[in-house]
Amino acid sequence: MCIPCLIGQVACCCGSAACSLCCSCLPSIKTSTGTRLMYMFFLVIVTAISCIMLSSTVQTSLQGSTIFTQFCSIVNSPRDCAVLFGVDAVYKIMFGAACFYFLFLLITIGISSTKDCRAGIHNGFWFLKFLALAGLCIGAFFIPDSSMFVQVWLYFGMVGGILFIILQLILLIDFAHTWNGSWLIGAEDNKCWLGGIAFFTFLFFAGSITGFILMIVYYTDSIGCATNKAFIGVNFSLLIIVSFMAISPKVQKHQPKSGLLQASVVATYVTYLTYSAIASAPPEIRSVLNTTVTPSVLQPKPVSCFQGAQTSTSDTIALVTGLVFIFIVVIYVSLRTTTSSEQERLTIRGNTDVEEASACCCCIGSSDGGEAGEKDPLVSDDKGGQGVIDDEEDGVTYSYSFFHFIFLLTTLYTMMTLTNWFSPGQNWERSFTDGNVAAMWVKIATSWAAVIIYVWTLLAPACFPDREFPS
Repeated sequence: MCIPCLIGQVACCCGSAACSLCCSCLPSIKTSTGTRLMYMFFLVIVTAISCIMLSSTVQTSLQGSTIFTQFCSIVNSPRDCAVLFGVDAVYKIMFGAACFYFLFLLITIGISSTKDCRAGIHNGFWFLKFLALAGLCIGAFFIPDSSMFVQVWLYFGMVGGILFIILQLILLIDFAHTWNGSWLIGAEDNKCWLGGIAFFTFLFFAGSITGFILMIVYYTDSIGCATNKAFIGVNFSLLIIVSFMAISPKVQKHQPKSGLLQASVVATYVTYLTYSAIASAPPEIRSVLNTTVTPSVLQPKPVSCFQGAQTSTSDTIALVTGLVFIFIVVIYVSLRTTTSSEQERLTIRGNTDVEEASACCCCIGSSDGGEAGEKDPLVSDDKGGQGVIDDEEDGVTYSYSFFHFIFLLTTLYTMMTLTNWFSPGQNWERSFTDGNVAAMWVKIATSWAAVIIYVWTLLAPACFPDREFPS
């Protein structure tokens, strides 16, 4: 690491100035983007520590600590105390992070200019904010009556997680419509854009169909698994229906830009949610013949519907893959929903039609401030340092308080995802490791909500022709 870069990082930790002394090899960065990346970095750290607390190695090493001993003394299942301590730790770490973002939500309400002293707090003093975040997370471990805290905090997590899911679904479908509309505009001048639409439509549908086939092979059998079969059958049928609906003449008449690309994006997401739901389902109780006694009798026994080999390596890979996918989604949504254009889409205000094609579909309509072709002032690129563009000189480019609200919901959703929507009570360890009904129904209900919201975007223009809907 170069010396100027190190000096710049130290300077950033202590004040509100932008990190302008980083290495010159780095591209220029906007001050608003740098700020959001720092808050995202805080969330990454908190999530990583939470994952570490769920590992068996850490749980074993903490068994002799005072906090661990006190926790086990109030848990009804001492045998499962190590696993329960990891789950309890995730709840408390995420509680500290949620308090951190909630505090900044209150501090930044109503900020419209960077000249406001509160804007300086939001955009700087990173070292002090890191200490505050660490203090809140550590202090949460000293909350008395841990079992009561977890039961109460669980409901806050459920509410926040569900709110984030709804927000995530709305923006996912909006993203699909925006992407398709942008590339259709490009196809008016260059037919290669149509090839891109066809390619990704085929790719997403192929992935979705493959996913459902694998679910049938690995999560059903000829004897039971009726719940899994029902979820797979219902969701696959719904996706076929909405795909035909997207290209139906009635929908095309009122929404010409509707097509199979949007349906394929929704199909891929619903496929993932269906898999996640059936993978979270608890074992099925079946009557199994017990031959160890004479005469043989039928006895109820939990049987997993998963037909593959249950190994620790495969479980770890599946967990890591799921966490990476979910974290990419929540960070993408968190950053996208704070811009003014995305808030207009959420509240259905203003004209949000796409005006030009873009190969970077993740960035469509996400830029704010300034007229086309206007160059933002460069704050610092001297002494060979990194260029920092001050894009908030005339006013804030995004809502600070709404940004922290999104990260508050993201924290709660991440907490519930890491703990698999864990509910304390009897058989704590089994409900966490083998899945639980709450996690299964939350995920399958989310898949149905995605279909309903997408269908509404297709039918709303036809049902209310006198109203204007963003395309």
